[in-house]
Parts: sequence; C-alpha cells; structure tokens
Amino acid sequence: MRLHILNSPDSLPRCKSGVTNADSLILIEDAVVLLPSIYSAIDTSTAVYVLLDDVQRRGIKTPGNVKTLDYLQFVDLCAAHTHCISW
Repeated sequence: MRLHILNSPDSLPRCKSGVTNADSLILIEDAVVLLPSIYSAIDTSTAVYVLLDDVQRRGIKTPGNVKTLDYLQFVDLCAAHTHCISW
C-alpha cells in the first residue's frame, strides 16, 4: 500500500501510471488545482486526500468524495502506508 504525494499538476502524467486502486493519493501545494478532474485521470476506487491549508489558500472547494486533512492527519496518513512517493 503506497501513498502518492502529488505537489504539482505537471507531475500527474508520471504519477497516474504508478497508482493502483490499493494506493492512496494526496494532493498538496499547486496540485490541489486538479481536484475538479482528479477522478477522470485516475482509478475512481483510489482514495484521494487533499491538504486543507492548500485548498483554503487557493479558494478551491473540495468535492465530497475527497477527504481534507490537516498537517497532523497528513503525518498519520504517511505513517499508515508502507511507502510514500513524492511526485
């Protein structure tokens, strides 16, 4: 079980080829702009998270099927996965 940490929308093409439905994906920094279309780019059964501070700073609304996390929850999410991959 891997956690894919995506921090740039430009990294999505490389990232999506490595994401499986058993993995999780968190959008941080500028990658949060992908929220409206993220499920058209990856498997819909992949768990998707977003860093709350980053969506608030950019004024982006979070879809109901994406869970928002604060920094402490982000750390817990990382600890819950066997591998963390930053893109």
